[in-house]
Amino acid sequence: MKKNEEFQLVSRKAEHVKLVVDEDVGVEKAGNGFELFDIVPTAIPDINYNDISLETNFLGQEFTFPILVAGMTGGYPEAEKINSSLARICSRLSIPMGVGSQRAMIVNPEMLSTFNVKDKVPDLFLIGNLGLVQFSNGFTLNDYNIAVEMISADSMAIHFNAFQEICQPEGDIDFTNAWDNLQKICSHSKVPVIGKEVGSGIAWEELVKLEKLGCAAVDIGGSGGTSWAKIELMRHEGPNPPFTLDDPILRWGIPTSYATWEATEKSQLPVISTGGMYHGLMAAKALAMGASMVGIARPVLKALIEGGEAQAEKWLINYATTIKQVMFLMGCQNIEELKRQKFRIVPYGNAYSWLSSRGMI
Repeated sequence: MKKNEEFQLVSRKAEHVKLVVDEDVGVEKAGNGFELFDIVPTAIPDINYNDISLETNFLGQEFTFPILVAGMTGGYPEAEKINSSLARICSRLSIPMGVGSQRAMIVNPEMLSTFNVKDKVPDLFLIGNLGLVQFSNGFTLNDYNIAVEMISADSMAIHFNAFQEICQPEGDIDFTNAWDNLQKICSHSKVPVIGKEVGSGIAWEELVKLEKLGCAAVDIGGSGGTSWAKIELMRHEGPNPPFTLDDPILRWGIPTSYATWEATEKSQLPVISTGGMYHGLMAAKALAMGASMVGIARPVLKALIEGGEAQAEKWLINYATTIKQVMFLMGCQNIEELKRQKFRIVPYGNAYSWLSSRGMI
């Protein structure tokens, strides 16, 4: 990669974080849909709140909460401090953490320190990250192995971001042989592979294909949270952006709640419900649908930037506490019990119409 292209990549990563923290990066009138699902409550729980456990098993490891901090950043100097702080928080709470796309590390090895948080926090369960489109544009299995080994990743997220790419000024829009490339990655990977969307959701038809290819889990990445397409449009400085910021196409995608319901209906793969999961009640609904984990990014990053590690950790603990409170009100003593409560999740309105049209209810 040429030096000016390297600089653009580093600059873009810094811009992403600044926009996520400082700007409204959601899409108007495009929530993640969990408000369209109600829980049938239990009037008499018949359990002791203090005995409720949020411990959960994910990819063969036990975690304190069914929560992970989704990949956000890396690849520019300031990201080292952010990822190191997130790593310490996740280690203290015994939950997984993801890093942002490691593309910057592959093209510029000097950026390794912004991703290699296990060097200082060795007990962390770390999820690496590469974009699938890069393997249609020159990346090889050797690059994949470097991304895993250089940060001692325990699992690897391969993200799909077609909508973001067409909105990005420097976007890669050649996804040729993407499915074949993903199959090769899954076949040769030494760590579990997570198929990951970043804001458009994954329909069950493709989820079944991901399962057959050998993905160990899927991050549903539905619409209704941070819109990376909108972020890229906000970065446009030229006269002809592909879309305006008020274009209806920015509502593109499957809301997180709908995609989570579909995924847990049609597959046995562990599902990470990510996309606008800003409240523990949403998380409890997703888990009751059958999700294995809930992924959170922007609120944790914002709390960290504004108030430091203590505030970000407190935010996560409060989030987990809300899940526990909902479990008490449902009479569930542990996460496995909660994951069997889909029959008590009631969709209505647009959610009911969508799921009915897709043969899900």
